[in-house]
Amino acid sequence: MEKQVIGCSKFVKILGMITTVVFGLICLVTLISGYYIAAFCFLPFVFLGGALLLACKKQTIVIDKNTLTFNYVLKKSIEVRYTEIRCLLLIPLGNRTQMALIDRGYNRLVTLDYAFANLELLYEALAEHGVEIVDFEELLEKKKDVSKYVGTFNAIERNYYKSIVEESKTIERISSNHCGFYLNKSRKILRILGIVFIVLDVIGFLIGGKLMMIMYVFVILGSYAVYLWYYPYIYIETKTKKGEEVMLQMPFLGAAIALLLNLATAKIFGYDFIDYLKITLLLTVIFSILFIIKTLRTKVPQRFGRKLSVIFAVLVFSFTITFPVNFLLTFGKSEHETIVITDKDVDTGNSLTDYQLIASWRGEEKEFNVSKSQYLKTNIGDSRRVCIRKSLLGLEYYSVHE
Repeated sequence: MEKQVIGCSKFVKILGMITTVVFGLICLVTLISGYYIAAFCFLPFVFLGGALLLACKKQTIVIDKNTLTFNYVLKKSIEVRYTEIRCLLLIPLGNRTQMALIDRGYNRLVTLDYAFANLELLYEALAEHGVEIVDFEELLEKKKDVSKYVGTFNAIERNYYKSIVEESKTIERISSNHCGFYLNKSRKILRILGIVFIVLDVIGFLIGGKLMMIMYVFVILGSYAVYLWYYPYIYIETKTKKGEEVMLQMPFLGAAIALLLNLATAKIFGYDFIDYLKITLLLTVIFSILFIIKTLRTKVPQRFGRKLSVIFAVLVFSFTITFPVNFLLTFGKSEHETIVITDKDVDTGNSLTDYQLIASWRGEEKEFNVSKSQYLKTNIGDSRRVCIRKSLLGLEYYSVHE
C-alpha cells in the first residue's frame, strides 16, 4: 500500500480565512475607535480562525502499510498499528455520528474528526486489514451486550445514551398499555390543541389589551397543563426512531409564540427588575410544586436531567407571564406624574427595537420604553404623563402617554 495522506477539507480552510479576516477587521476597527473591551471580546475569534488555518496544514491522517498516524496541531501525533485496532465504533448522537477507533482491550485509541476530507480512504484501509465497523445504536436495537463499549464513552456520549435507555423504558411502559390513555386518540387531541393555541395567539395579537394578555397566559399555562397531564409519556423531542412512533409529541409552537409576544408586550412598561424577579421565582415555585406532585406519583423511570429541564422551563415561562399576571391583577386607581422629555433614543442592541424617551423623573434621568407611534409623535421638550400602577402582587409598573 502506498502512503496516503488525508487532510482537512476545503470548507475548514475557507471558514478559517473568513473568520480570521472578518473578526480581524472588527478587532482593528474597534481598537482604533477606542473600544478596547469590544476588541478584546472579538480577539478569540481571530485566534479560532488562525487555529483552523493551522489545522489545514498540520492536522492530517497518514495511511501507511502497517500503521495509521494521526497528526494534530496542539498535541503529539498518535501512531496506531492495524493489529491493535478492534473496530471502528460509530456512536450516533442525534443529528451527528461520533467515530472512534477501539483497541483490543476496548479502549478508545482515536476519535475521528469530521474536519477531514476523503475519509473513504481510511475506511478502505481499515477494511483491507479486517477492521470491522460497529454501529452502537444497532447493537442497542438488537439488545446485544454493549457494556464493553460503554467504557470507551466520554461524558457527553454516556449522558446521551443514558437518556436513550430511560426513554426506552418509558416506551416499554407505553407498549404494555399501562399509561392510562389511548395513544392514537391522544395524538389527535394534541394536534387539535396545537392548532387551537396558535389560533388563540393570532386572535390575541389582533385584539390587543387585557384580552390579549389573558389569551397568551392561557396558551402558556394550557400547554404546561397538557405536558403535566401526559408526563412522562410526552416529549418535545425524542432520541430514538421507536420513540417517534410510540411517544406523544408536545404541541410546543403555540406556547413558544405566546412566550415571545409576552416579552414584547412587557417591553413597553417599566418596573423594578428585582421586584419582577421575586414574583417570577414565586410563580416558579408554585408551578413547580404541581410538577413535583406529578413526578412523585409517576412510576415510570425519569431522568434527573429531564426533571431539571422541566423546572428550568417553568422558570422561563414564569418569567414571561409575570408581567401579564401583574397587569391582570391590578384593580386600584393609577397615579400620574408629569415629565418633560429631554432626549430620544432607539436601541437596536437586541432582537427587538426599543424606542425610548428620556426624561428626569424622581430625581434621576430615566429611559422610558414606548411604542413606535408614541416615539415618533413626541419631540424633545414635550410634556408627557407617567402612569403608575401597582398590582395585588406588589409590582409597581409604569408607562408614558400624553
